[in-house]
Amino acid sequence: MRVVFQGEPGAYSEQALIEAMPGADSVPRPLLRDVFETLVREEADVAVVPCENSQAGTIHQTYDLLLEHAGRLHITGEHELRVRHCLLAPLGAATETIERAYSHPQALDQTAGWLRERGIQAVSYHDTAGAARWVAEAGDPTCGAVASSRAAEVYGLAVLAKGIEDNPTNRTRFLVVAHHAVPQAEVEGKTSLVFSTANRPGALHRALGCLAARDVNLLKLESRPMRGEGWEYVFYVDCVGWATEPALSSAIREVERETAWVRVLGAYPRSV
Repeated sequence: MRVVFQGEPGAYSEQALIEAMPGADSVPRPLLRDVFETLVREEADVAVVPCENSQAGTIHQTYDLLLEHAGRLHITGEHELRVRHCLLAPLGAATETIERAYSHPQALDQTAGWLRERGIQAVSYHDTAGAARWVAEAGDPTCGAVASSRAAEVYGLAVLAKGIEDNPTNRTRFLVVAHHAVPQAEVEGKTSLVFSTANRPGALHRALGCLAARDVNLLKLESRPMRGEGWEYVFYVDCVGWATEPALSSAIREVERETAWVRVLGAYPRSV
């Protein structure tokens, strides 16, 4: 199985796919959009993409891309990764010599307090593992990278500090995305929806009321601006249950009647 992920070897996304699908062949891509386009072109069988961090919150681009490809691609699973950030640097460097730390903005946000306390300037880079590779190539003892311990092994860097995340329970939720939906299984399910309401009082309340009336438990609700529209929004919902279960299926049909449109992004086994 070929699994595409965003980043370079040693990225957290690759670590997530290794845990979720041991033995799969990893296919790295530099950008999230590249990941989805690789999957659409069938150059990979499955994608593993980050969607939410317990400290930094939602990765909005992932949800935008899921909506863009709704109907063609489906969420088929999820995986939670315990993220342990490390400060990496060239061999011979010390924490005291580091002036700048390079990493993905999400990783820098998750380690902002630790870096600030030590006077280390945070510098954005497109990917955690890519930052580690750049630091290894530069060989500058004043430059470090915030990345995984695995990235240190891949690129021959020293681990100057481990567990530098500000939140000691730092976790990232990843979604497994594929060409075909998975059938309902004998385990608790989760369904991800997105819908748009009319711009009138009570529209969102009525839409959510369709779910509440059938005792559908919401796990997440988030709004995002609708592309191409001025100050119009779409609403992403995660709820407990399989979209094919009678209660949830009936609720979704009711939501369709109360909204402009509804898309089911996927129904899959709940693990988070």
